[in-house]
Amino acid sequence: MTKKELRQQIKQLKAITPMAMREVEAAMVFSTIKAMPVWQQSQHILCYWSLPDELPTHDCVNRWLAYGKNIYLPRVNGDDLEIVPYHGAQSLDDNNKFHIGEPVGDSVDSSCLELIIVPAVALDVKRNRLGRGKGFYDRLLNETTCPTIGVVCDFQLVEEVPVESHDHPLDCIVTSDTVIFDDEKKNLFS
Repeated sequence: MTKKELRQQIKQLKAITPMAMREVEAAMVFSTIKAMPVWQQSQHILCYWSLPDELPTHDCVNRWLAYGKNIYLPRVNGDDLEIVPYHGAQSLDDNNKFHIGEPVGDSVDSSCLELIIVPAVALDVKRNRLGRGKGFYDRLLNETTCPTIGVVCDFQLVEEVPVESHDHPLDCIVTSDTVIFDDEKKNLFS
């Protein structure tokens, strides 16, 4: 299956999956992550402000901020993602090319991050990620060394995602029913 075909298949599944079900799955996913040693030890976490077709993050991001974590969200700048501190929903602006809620303010260097939560169109059992096709996260992940966790609904976990030479697996993936991680980094996730 090509990347385009897989994106179309997942899009169809998303269209028939009620938002309430995705919110229940999100609560389970982020509860699992919160219990992981890597989350507990990290103070600087990059997450994402979810679009309507992504695993919902709004409640999670606000809870994590209330727990005293420093939360960052991505902001598109040309072909790259900037990392910007999140200070609450009132600090978001959707007046941009993609109409995505993005944080306002100065960006920070990605080297401050201790954990990255990554959205995906699909993930596979080898921890490979299929994004939307713009390469924003690919470029960011290629410049960072901190642990990465991909999150999706259960139906977005597939046997195989097509990969290219610039793609590299995430350290861990979490769905409401599944956790798969790099065995060499097991101590971070379990």
